[in-house]
Amino acid sequence: MKVLRSVLLCALLLTTHTAFAAKGTLLYIPMDNRPVCLDYTVQTMQAAGWDVQLPPAEYIADAQSAGQPEKLFNWLEAKAGESVAIVASSDALLYGGLVASRTHEISPELLQQRAERLVELKKQHSGQKVYVFTTIMRSPKASSAPTEPAYYKEWGPKIFRLGELEDKLELKQIKRKEVKELAELRSSIPREILADMFTRRNNNIRATELLLHGVESGDFDYMLIGRDDTAAYSQAHREAREMDILVNELPKEKIRFFAGADQLGLLLLSRAANRLQYELPLVNVTYAAGKGGKTVPTYEDDTVAVSAKQHIYAAGAFPVYSRKNADLVLAVNTPADGVTHEASDASNSYKALPATVNFVNKVERILKHNHPVTVADIRFGNGADNALVKTLFDKQLAYRLASYGGWNTAGNSLGFALAQGLLYKQLTPEAREDLLNVRYLDDWAYQANVRMQTYQQLIWPNYWPNSGLNEEQRTAAEACITREINKVSKPYMGNTAEEYKFTLPWSRMFEVKVER
Repeated sequence: MKVLRSVLLCALLLTTHTAFAAKGTLLYIPMDNRPVCLDYTVQTMQAAGWDVQLPPAEYIADAQSAGQPEKLFNWLEAKAGESVAIVASSDALLYGGLVASRTHEISPELLQQRAERLVELKKQHSGQKVYVFTTIMRSPKASSAPTEPAYYKEWGPKIFRLGELEDKLELKQIKRKEVKELAELRSSIPREILADMFTRRNNNIRATELLLHGVESGDFDYMLIGRDDTAAYSQAHREAREMDILVNELPKEKIRFFAGADQLGLLLLSRAANRLQYELPLVNVTYAAGKGGKTVPTYEDDTVAVSAKQHIYAAGAFPVYSRKNADLVLAVNTPADGVTHEASDASNSYKALPATVNFVNKVERILKHNHPVTVADIRFGNGADNALVKTLFDKQLAYRLASYGGWNTAGNSLGFALAQGLLYKQLTPEAREDLLNVRYLDDWAYQANVRMQTYQQLIWPNYWPNSGLNEEQRTAAEACITREINKVSKPYMGNTAEEYKFTLPWSRMFEVKVER
């Protein structure tokens, strides 16, 4: 293992052109200002000792409006010389943000101009490392404005089904009765809607292909492409298959392509930190009993094992089979049957099944051998596994972890937890505890419990919307959320929740912001 590490470090040094022995300034352009993309990501890097500089808040996409690409570019070019590395969302720089990438009316000519401007950035500032992340537009089964074009409210499910069947047709896996259904969908969805959707998707794909030139030319030190909310069969999967052909022609040490979007910024910041400090962490992966790494989670189109491996490489680490010399153990809590239900499902109880007990016992054994452990809790989608969190607290293991993640999609949870775990040695005990508190209060207390309680107690009885809450509604929802998070967390975390504030920054129930 020592020989392997030496070889890998030599390769790392050969591909690192500029040395910065001390921590420095990182420029970061997030895809938008949601807490996971902005606040939690920046807090993590700052806790690890890095100076993270952000554009002015009004340049970044928020719930009401898209970001301002031209101003973002100007800020980035003006500040680049003050940094040791740049981590930037191309969705923000080309379209104005993640949501804007799905709804924009930007001409192909302007997209090309912006893509070329991003590729040229390193030539102007050759000392800086440039890391770029982008996404393949998602294919939601159901959605509506403002996160999708307005017609998705009526036609969203049929549009998804159309992409699903077109994908099956191309893969020669379509059934006879589905061929008839496909023909009906092609004729029933208005042509102007299909034209609008495919024009935007094709323009985005062309822009991403232009960005690949930055990898090929060496103008990007690394690029991540995320598949945002995809499925085993979908329009996004169709496009991903075509993109994968292009990506596979590029050097793997420069680009990765996997499921997820919201975790990409922190992954690349973690990679930048590792590279700038000449560190190459070794990561061992272990799974809960059952399907384990063969699980294909909801909202994704690949196995967890493939996703974990890709995330490890993307974060600037290296996967190893032996736990003996690993710098970090990534323990992935997968469902025994390989089916990831929603965290709001009745099956997400506090009763620990034998598989959960065995998984926690494994984590405890690894910790006893002084191996740092990160837990990626992906048994359920959009929230934590209640039984797992309870057992971690009952056995006093919750704060012995390097990091924990159990929010949103499997890739989001795994990638974010991994990136935080790789930085754990750079964190003070107090900082690590604070980051863990935020994750437990958000992923477990809110997402797996209080979000549904707030729906049942307040949102649904009053016929309020899930998103687009007005100021009065948002204030009432935040008060309910604060009260219920304190109740849920108190038996396990004591009065910790009282030290934090809980708000709905996007005036919707999907995410909460946890801050002191």
